[in-house]
Amino acid sequence: MTSRLLISIIVVVIWAAITLVVPTLLLDSEISLQDLVTKDIAWGVAGAALFLLGTAWLAGWRDLGFRAPYVPGWWKVLWLPMLYLAGMAIFGLTTGKLEAAAVTMVLINTAMVGFSEELAFRGVLWGGARKALPFWAAFGLVTLAFGSVHIMNAFLTGEIAAAGVQALNAFMSGAAYLAIRIRTRSIIPIMAIHALWDFTVFLVGSGGDKNAALPPDLWQTQLVVGLILTGPLFLYGLWLVRNESVRAGWRDDGADPPAHPAGEQ
Repeated sequence: MTSRLLISIIVVVIWAAITLVVPTLLLDSEISLQDLVTKDIAWGVAGAALFLLGTAWLAGWRDLGFRAPYVPGWWKVLWLPMLYLAGMAIFGLTTGKLEAAAVTMVLINTAMVGFSEELAFRGVLWGGARKALPFWAAFGLVTLAFGSVHIMNAFLTGEIAAAGVQALNAFMSGAAYLAIRIRTRSIIPIMAIHALWDFTVFLVGSGGDKNAALPPDLWQTQLVVGLILTGPLFLYGLWLVRNESVRAGWRDDGADPPAHPAGEQ
């Protein structure tokens, strides 16, 4: 393990602690994720993102993907998540019950979450792992870490089973996120996709009756729906990085465009 990978892991652990500890200090009791993102700024997420930016600047990490995608046809690899987003947005707009102020708050918070989580995993951790490990070991480490960190939601919500489902969904969608990060040679597109995904998910979730008692087997329904949504994304992500020719330059984002443009799938 290189020193950069070790430092990256430590940085992400501290990032996770900031993300978790700040809201627990501000909240008097357990709260649902839906309420957490609609009622106030997610200060833990904001603080954790600032910590990552400061650490990256001090460490001199200039290879985290903050560059415009330059691979010809890079936007073509976004077709599947964009299709999902369009469908969820239409459903959320017709069934959601968020007021304008809540929608604005959700937009702000999900934008921060998308930025912070992508910077932590597909930026900082991937930047260390890809330098030290073979491709699939680095890919697996980042994807597993991204899924596992979502179990922490149980500390805020008290819903252990639901947090486990969220972790599994994050693991599978995270594979697609990292694959898109690799294929576009940029972290910016997947930051936008991630933020929009979270926003539409909360928009859809706002249609439920918050006063209704939750069935004890709700997590099973969430698991099935999650697998239906993220299962194809997981397979798509693996397909995007299926061989060396399509993931050319993965170790350093490539100084030059790869031989096979991102659009050649």
